[in-house]
Amino acid sequence: MWAELQGAVGVITGGAGAIGSETAAVFAEHGVTVAIADIVDPSPVVARIDSAGGRALGVQADMNDPDAVDRMVTDVLEFSGGRIDFLINFAGLFNDVPRVPFWEIDLAMWDSVVESNVRTAFLATRAVSEPMRAAGHGRIVHVSSNTAAFGMGNFLHYTSAKAALVGMARSMARELGPFGIAVNAVGPGLVHTPAVVAAQEQKYLDLVVNGQCLRQPIVQRDIVDAVAFLVSPASRMVTGQTLLVNGGATMGSF
Repeated sequence: MWAELQGAVGVITGGAGAIGSETAAVFAEHGVTVAIADIVDPSPVVARIDSAGGRALGVQADMNDPDAVDRMVTDVLEFSGGRIDFLINFAGLFNDVPRVPFWEIDLAMWDSVVESNVRTAFLATRAVSEPMRAAGHGRIVHVSSNTAAFGMGNFLHYTSAKAALVGMARSMARELGPFGIAVNAVGPGLVHTPAVVAAQEQKYLDLVVNGQCLRQPIVQRDIVDAVAFLVSPASRMVTGQTLLVNGGATMGSF
C-alpha cells in the first residue's frame, strides 16, 4: 500500500492538527509530496517533514473562505507541477465544541461547528475536483466520526456535521465516479491524542475503550493507516463508503 503511494501528491486540510500533522508526516516518510492547509500556521509540520528529508508545502488559509481555498489549490498545483492525486479533509472543530443539550445550542455555535466541518470539506473538494476531473483520477477522503453512526447526546452540532460528511461522500462518489475519482469517509472513534488525553478524565477514557470490541486506545496511526488505504490503489474499487475506525464500538451502524 505505502509503496504504491510513493511519488503521489496529496492535500491535507486541517493538516496542522494532531491527526492531520501525523498523517502528513507519515505520508511524507513514504515519499508522498504533501500540502498542509490549515488556518493554524502549518510551518512546524513542514519543518518536521523537511528535517526528515520529505517534501511538503504549508499553506496557512481559512478553509471557510472560498477565495482562500482556490488560492491554496493554485499554490499546490504550482508546487507540484500541476498534480493533485488525493485530498484528505481533516479540517474541523472538535476539542473546542461545547457539550450541551441541543436546545442550548445557539445559531452562532451551530454555524461555527457546521461550517468548520462541512463547509470546509465542500469548498476544498469543489476546488480540488477541477484538476482531478481534468486528470481523470483522484481520491478524496472526508474525516467523519463514529458519532455519526450512533448519535451522541449533548453533541448534536458535531454529530450532525459529521453525519453530513457521510452523505457528502456518497453523493460526491456518484458525481465524480465517471471521472475516475473515488470519494470515501473515515469515521474515527475517540482518538487518544495528547489534547484529548489532557482534556478528559481517565475514567471517561477507560469507559470508551471498554465499550470497544478491541479494548485498546485508538491512536493517531490507526487513522493514518485507514486513510492511506482509502487514497491508495489498494482501494481501487472502493467508493461511497464510510470506514469506521473505532475498535468495533458501533458494529452494524453503517
